[in-house]
Amino acid sequence: MRQRIMIAMALALEPDLIIADEPTTALDVTVQAQVMDLLAELQREFNMGLILITHDLGVVADVADRIAVMYAGRIVETAPVRELYAAPAHPYTRGLLDSVPRLDRKGRQLHAIKGLPPSLTDIPPGCPFNPRCPRARDVCRTDRPPLFPVAPGRASACHFWKETLDDLPAGAPNEGAPG
Repeated sequence: MRQRIMIAMALALEPDLIIADEPTTALDVTVQAQVMDLLAELQREFNMGLILITHDLGVVADVADRIAVMYAGRIVETAPVRELYAAPAHPYTRGLLDSVPRLDRKGRQLHAIKGLPPSLTDIPPGCPFNPRCPRARDVCRTDRPPLFPVAPGRASACHFWKETLDDLPAGAPNEGAPG
């Protein structure tokens, strides 16, 4: 109910854009879906922009048009939502998608990204994800990758984005992709 009240308060100002920071945190799955449906409906009805800030990629699959994935305060991948879910171009994005619980994997152990995120006051040199990255090589430890263009409207801050994309057989959906 508090989430709905906050949404109503934000709409009272008739904004062109709403920024929703973790709008479904601490809500059960049913209420999460209701809040996301409400936000999507309001976005269409009032023709306004919506920026969702969340750690749960499973929540935004049906609402977002584009996704920007951040790690250690920096964008590491941007893409249209379907392309990102189908074939992530950054190892961190791949890890996030692989960690989303799925019904077809019931009874199996959940995937977790190894290690801990860095302290924002002590980010490692090179790629901030390199200590946790299964693909890290020497260049990752020394050179911070820029956002490389992957395709029109897509970018990845990974020196090995091509290899990350190539991890999936052609035409095979990512296990974390929405069904």
